[in-house]
Amino acid sequence: MITSRIARKLLCQIGVTATFLSLVSYRDVAYGAQPVPTSTQAASTKQTDIEDEKPIYLIAEKMIRANGLDKNPWRLKIDDKYEVNALATDLNQIILLKGLLDQVYGDEAAIAFIIGHEIAHHTQKHMYSYTAYAAKLSKQMQAEVDAKVQSIVATETKKFETARNTKRRSKSLCNQDIAKKPSLSAAPQYLALNCQGKPDTDKIEQLKQQITAEKTPEMYSKIQKLSRQQEYEADKFGYIYMVRAGYSPEGALRVLDLMSRLPYHDADDSSHPSFPDRLNAIKKLMNEYPASSLVAEGSIRLRLNPKPLTYDVSKDGESLRINSRFGSQKMK
Repeated sequence: MITSRIARKLLCQIGVTATFLSLVSYRDVAYGAQPVPTSTQAASTKQTDIEDEKPIYLIAEKMIRANGLDKNPWRLKIDDKYEVNALATDLNQIILLKGLLDQVYGDEAAIAFIIGHEIAHHTQKHMYSYTAYAAKLSKQMQAEVDAKVQSIVATETKKFETARNTKRRSKSLCNQDIAKKPSLSAAPQYLALNCQGKPDTDKIEQLKQQITAEKTPEMYSKIQKLSRQQEYEADKFGYIYMVRAGYSPEGALRVLDLMSRLPYHDADDSSHPSFPDRLNAIKKLMNEYPASSLVAEGSIRLRLNPKPLTYDVSKDGESLRINSRFGSQKMK
């Protein structure tokens, strides 16, 4: 179906991942300070595979514990693509691009906000709700297209029967070629019927494509609206997550102010809100959710669970897995 193909294209483009921007990239960083607990099962030959992720692990692990998000493992990966972006993809996987990390190098609070934003895409089930909504809209649009085509067929069939039974009809509803042979393809005055008054497969398919093309922009607009709402929500929870872990809320402002220097894209035409709008939204959140209250909430969790979660190389061999509290207990 035409609409099904459109839905699949939409889901492939956006539904599988949720992004900080609408691009992708990574780079290694070196922060450091607290000791990094290692898994006893981590093979020494694989330690070099996750050297870039270790500094990011220190930030992410603390945020996970401070927000009680340690029931399941998380995966961190730094991608070599030098673009300014971060991704939430798969199940509990966060990908940071080196281009973005290079721009916030050494700013742990800024990195915490970026990670928190991507964590929020997972915790708020954005990929699930996005793909479910896109599929629902696609199914709805397909039903509307089919109904409109059926209505046109019914109307034209009635028109054809009336023309055939009145004196006003022409001698033939078929086009004639040079050899005077009737063409059974279609009568030009009908959108869906051939010259025999029967539904024409080619014309109906063309009609469906036309109607689908007319309805598609509206569907895209609705999906983009949901995507923008999700970005605001990811910013909100990303801010909450980072501050609960003790990182300065100013880090969020620094990231969004930095990103606002990128070329402007009309919010009505984008899956993401503009960065100035996101920056203003964070400033409002800082009044709505005071840092002191959030830090107190996170401190309680950190005191109850003072031991950092262990990490290991993921089974894919390409990312660092932060083990859940259950996995961490097992591997100590």
